[in-house]
Amino acid sequence: MASSDVPVTIVGGGPVGLSMALALARQGVRSRVLEQKETTTDHPKARGLFPRAMEIFRQWGVEGPIRARGLPPGSDSFAVLDGLERELGRSPPEPFRDEGPARKSLVAQDAVEEELVAKLAAYPEAEVHWNTRALAGEVDELGVTITAEDVKTGRTSVWRSAYMVGADGGAGFCAKLAGIAYEGPPQLAVMLNTYFRADLSAFETMREVAGMIFTRHEGYAGPPHSFLNTNGADRWLLLERIGARADERASPATEAETIEKLRAVLRQPGLDIRIINQAVWRLTRRIAETFREGPVFLAGDAAHRFPPTGGLGLNSGIEDVHNLAWKLAFVLQGKASERLLDSYDVERRPIANANADMALLNMARFQKFTEAAVSGNRDKLDFWLKDMANHTNSIGHVLGFTYKEGALIPDGSTPPPPTPRTYTPTDRPGSRFPHFWLDPQRTRSSLDLFDSDMVLVVGESGDAWAEAAGEVSRRWNLPILVHRLGEVDPALGIAMGPRGAALVRPDGVTAWRIGWPEPDPAEVLGAAVAAILP
Repeated sequence: MASSDVPVTIVGGGPVGLSMALALARQGVRSRVLEQKETTTDHPKARGLFPRAMEIFRQWGVEGPIRARGLPPGSDSFAVLDGLERELGRSPPEPFRDEGPARKSLVAQDAVEEELVAKLAAYPEAEVHWNTRALAGEVDELGVTITAEDVKTGRTSVWRSAYMVGADGGAGFCAKLAGIAYEGPPQLAVMLNTYFRADLSAFETMREVAGMIFTRHEGYAGPPHSFLNTNGADRWLLLERIGARADERASPATEAETIEKLRAVLRQPGLDIRIINQAVWRLTRRIAETFREGPVFLAGDAAHRFPPTGGLGLNSGIEDVHNLAWKLAFVLQGKASERLLDSYDVERRPIANANADMALLNMARFQKFTEAAVSGNRDKLDFWLKDMANHTNSIGHVLGFTYKEGALIPDGSTPPPPTPRTYTPTDRPGSRFPHFWLDPQRTRSSLDLFDSDMVLVVGESGDAWAEAAGEVSRRWNLPILVHRLGEVDPALGIAMGPRGAALVRPDGVTAWRIGWPEPDPAEVLGAAVAAILP
């Protein structure tokens, strides 16, 4: 029986749990990850990171290695094929107009996890315990006591933490320990993923697009099949619906039968195919009733599960931990009280519900697209191929999120109109601060300013606010960095003006904004800091 203490225990060592450990380590906070698997996943459950996740990974120093293992830019399309050699059309990819410092990357989850583990090796603040299962826990006014078991040896350990973050999937250990229930239908369908290896690199479409639907033809009369591209060369994912509430197949297909079906769908009777693994999973739309209960927090699939259509699940999880990590660090470092942690649920749960709703809309659209793919009606197919841009072109939704309340002070101004396909930057409180390059070489983004400390961005004539930041920093013993703007491009949506200021959090979200000078700027700024960091 061993006992040791770290401030934060993370249950679940998937991409969200590993991201949580990395985010905390960068803030100087020690954590321990408990993962019952032997190592990272061998199944590409998620297959894409959007600009928000990639700009976070860029700041963490893992964007490059992760992007190198993904598909090429412009591959975020869906194609319809009649066998491997005849493409019937493809949806348009999403344009990227420098809305951020990093564009999306279509990369498989197994690659993401491996690169996160490699990065964590440089941080002694983060411990990752593989083959370790959380068995029991006890919550009290001082934190959480966790009993864990080495699944290979049976040896148990008792560990103590001030906080616990559940990144262990829906209805996992952490949610049960905290007594957190879920809202929404527990099951919409039962799905089967078949991960297989086949060298298809000679086929242009298979190298260039993220997803494919293969139609029926004279050699195959079954249902249309959806494939997802994991590396553009030799690893692919076949998605099949196998039931509504349970596996409705009379019996699972043998490996040989699955291979023959794949050959028939692809019109390649002699193709060398090897099944890597299969996974049965439930399609659902479930959101936790709260993302925090005392010292227990939920993130990623532990907090929200929704259909993969649109790729919002993993991306939401990464944004969860980016939101939570700095708040835990501020509380543990004495920069804010426990009340700051209440803002995690207040901010992230509405975003999870919005993402879930969008995923359901995408799911309905994808069904229409699939029906069009096998309809034999060229006009119908062209219509839905064009409409699929609403599935893949989501940068306005991804970057244009808004926290309506939480660790921020709303100013009552009108938000930009919600346009999922188009991002409108703004410095309005609750929004991601606009990106712009700080140097001609385009290596430093405005978002790089926001990492571990509060930052006061002031207009080019905002001397009084800059001086107030120094005064408030001294009074509060709280670092407040200052960045002075030069001439501002109106397209950036920075409305504070030359004599105003915006207080931006470590996660790059504007917490407070003012567009004019005040007689006592230190008093006004100090009151804002007191409200944001209670």
